[in-house]
Amino acid sequence: MDILPTIILGAICGLIGAFAMNLFMRGVSTAYSKRVDMVRALGSFFTGKLENASGLGTAIHSIAGIVFGVVYFLIMNAMNALIFPYAIFLGLGFGFFHGLITSYGLMFYACERHPIEEYRKATLEEGLLHLVGHVIFGGVAGLLGGLIAMGMQ
Repeated sequence: MDILPTIILGAICGLIGAFAMNLFMRGVSTAYSKRVDMVRALGSFFTGKLENASGLGTAIHSIAGIVFGVVYFLIMNAMNALIFPYAIFLGLGFGFFHGLITSYGLMFYACERHPIEEYRKATLEEGLLHLVGHVIFGGVAGLLGGLIAMGMQ
């Protein structure tokens, strides 16, 4: 597949993957603890307050989903693996690796520097939830991208 369609497909699937991850994390935060609402935590990291943090957090997370979707798909395309079922397995693997790095950063860097007290403690369970969320992101993006790319051939 050419580069431009790969970038566009990665951006769209990354945005949808970020939305799926966001739904998972918000569902868990409703049932488990507001502290795992990563969109609110992300927004409040930059604003220093909870008011209007969800809007900024959603915007940042959406942009990150687009960027990482494009990166994932460019790598898959370079490997000639942007086709179902390879794309789903690579998406899951990329999401797992991405989630490990993000969970580590959350637990050992971001939580210590968060301006709001309730987010200054990250537990192993919260790190695991973020890891699962990133696997969901990669799996959804890879599944959709693989199926759409297969349909384009």
